[in-house]
Amino acid sequence: MGMGRSLYEASATAKNLFHQAEEVLAMPLCRLCFDGPSADLTDTRIAQPAILTVSYIIFQLLKENGVTPTWVAGHSLGEYTALVAADALDFEDALRLVKRRAELMSSVPGEGGMVAVLNFPIVDLQEEVGKLKKEGVLELANHNSPAQIVVSGEKPLVRKLADTVKESKKGRAIMLEVSGAFHSPLMLPAAKQLRVELDRTAFHPLTVPLVANVTAELVTSTEELPSLLEKQVYSPVLWEESLRKLSSLGCDFYLEAGAKVLTGLVKKTIKGVTTHHVIEADDLKKVLAFLKEV
Repeated sequence: MGMGRSLYEASATAKNLFHQAEEVLAMPLCRLCFDGPSADLTDTRIAQPAILTVSYIIFQLLKENGVTPTWVAGHSLGEYTALVAADALDFEDALRLVKRRAELMSSVPGEGGMVAVLNFPIVDLQEEVGKLKKEGVLELANHNSPAQIVVSGEKPLVRKLADTVKESKKGRAIMLEVSGAFHSPLMLPAAKQLRVELDRTAFHPLTVPLVANVTAELVTSTEELPSLLEKQVYSPVLWEESLRKLSSLGCDFYLEAGAKVLTGLVKKTIKGVTTHHVIEADDLKKVLAFLKEV
């Protein structure tokens, strides 16, 4: 709780964007973000639009201070903020899409789950997932870093995999508190329904290159975006590969808006680069002070 409050209190831009989001979403976003209850804020139907709003506010505050990206990328939901930052998607359209995306993803029937597997040999992980896939749906969902892969699928199989990893003593397995098997084929029904909304949405030419989750390659045309965002719902997030792509393009400064999880993944994947994150108003001041010195 308290998410975005310091930004709201420090900036007229943040206030205006929060109120704009509330109007579009028809939900009391400020109250939910600032005061909770936490059970509401962790509901993906509220969390997704809230995270988009706060991360976009941070982008706008950076932009007001002359900080603009050379490339953009976002992990899963974050790809929508990246698209708004690249001028490919209007903020209001992104809010509507993300609200619908969250509703669809949370309403997929069946019991799905996700587990983060840490420091477990990739060959062994692929082998164990291959065995369990014979019983049902199980996929390597998020390629987060060389030491972290999230596996998604039917909850009983996810639990079996977690037990196997723990028993092997080769790595760690942490069950994630999520409401579904995101980025797995179980999300296909949600993806198909989301495509209807994507086809109704106006996408614009990108003014900043975007590295896409699904391909870990640069998006070359606006026409690709509906298909990429549809596939993203049920396909692996190639985040480690996306970071390596950015590195190959010459990116050596990574700035995360709205959290610091991805900052950690950058440090674990790409050596010798500078990373910063902005979550609160004080973080923004620190980043701006750092950039004035370099």
